[in-house]
Amino acid sequence: MSSPSAATQLTGDPAAARRRVTMLVRNRFTHDSRVEKEARTLARAGYQVTVVADGGPGLPAREARDGYAVVRVPFASGPPVARFFRRRALLEAAVAATEPEVLHAHDTNALEPVARVAERLGVPFVLDAHELWLGQTRRQRGPAYWAAYLAYWALVERRYLSRAAAVVAATDPICRILERRYHPPVARTVLNLPELHPEAPARDLRSLPGGSAITHGAPILLYLGGIQEGRGLEQIVDALPDIPDAELALLGSGPSATAIRARAQARGVIGRIHLLEPVPPAEVVSYAASATIGLSLIQPVSASYRYSLPNKLFEYLAAGIPVVASDFPQVREILVPNDAGRVVDPRDPARIAATIRDLLADPALRAMGRRGRRLAESRFEWSASAATLLEVYAGISGAVQPDPPA
Repeated sequence: MSSPSAATQLTGDPAAARRRVTMLVRNRFTHDSRVEKEARTLARAGYQVTVVADGGPGLPAREARDGYAVVRVPFASGPPVARFFRRRALLEAAVAATEPEVLHAHDTNALEPVARVAERLGVPFVLDAHELWLGQTRRQRGPAYWAAYLAYWALVERRYLSRAAAVVAATDPICRILERRYHPPVARTVLNLPELHPEAPARDLRSLPGGSAITHGAPILLYLGGIQEGRGLEQIVDALPDIPDAELALLGSGPSATAIRARAQARGVIGRIHLLEPVPPAEVVSYAASATIGLSLIQPVSASYRYSLPNKLFEYLAAGIPVVASDFPQVREILVPNDAGRVVDPRDPARIAATIRDLLADPALRAMGRRGRRLAESRFEWSASAATLLEVYAGISGAVQPDPPA
């Protein structure tokens, strides 16, 4: 980390003064830790930040949060195609109403309205690639819909990404792919790292609703994140019968929860699986610290997944627990040289079970967790990513004409 970046982080960027930054994210912005951290970082550096997000039942249309504003846009009604374009118009109007001087699109599904407003207002914009959008999993989409979906978003990326002032991406492989495809003037990796809070109180997973059923003294295997296909949950459940005494805590929610319960019932391990509701992002690491091993077994079912570095990987390191993760190159180079966990073929329940059994039997298990914590403190804490983000914005802000004096 360069010293100018560190100074900027602490004292603010003179080029940021009165710069209005508007971010667009296509979710309800209730548990998006990456967007929260980026918005908070820019606000603390002196930018005036607004996050425009989707609306939803029970959510406020406007709120103030950690030094930045949140605006939620209600969904449009009507037939699917008309609804899509009406929705785009509503988002563009909400973004333009903030009078932005820099725009920030979180993922390709936010790119088109952001780029259109940026072009109309003559302001720069940033694409923030949380994933490789054109390399997503198909999920339940039908063949015709999937082909049209990919064609549309490929057109959007080709049309607008070369015009971006900068691209920031969640992993190095995704950053390099977008750089080769679209040649933006700036392409940087901003890892989705956790913020470390040494003073944070320890929390016990057993204290959460549903957590009291976890057997005291049993090793806890922890999965953080969405309960959905492609995350390795099916393989973990299949491995559990061969990991005696261990119990699995799933801290998250998602569409596959019912299917995972049914699979656990069929495997005879339903009593050793505990689904816990998500907690605020700032509390995840302190709860994770009460687990024994963290699991990040993303399946290699798409390019986006193969090139991922899940936030949960870094949260486990920060929590000081060993990790069992997918054997992807970018994951291996973090865990293996630093002896902070083990990598395994995530498609193979037998290997997953054997790896976990070996770790549980290793007297050095806790030492491995401590090495992970030191690794998080020295290399994988949010301040490093914040410095990169602020460097990108300093370059953009320097190109924007300052406001006239009052």
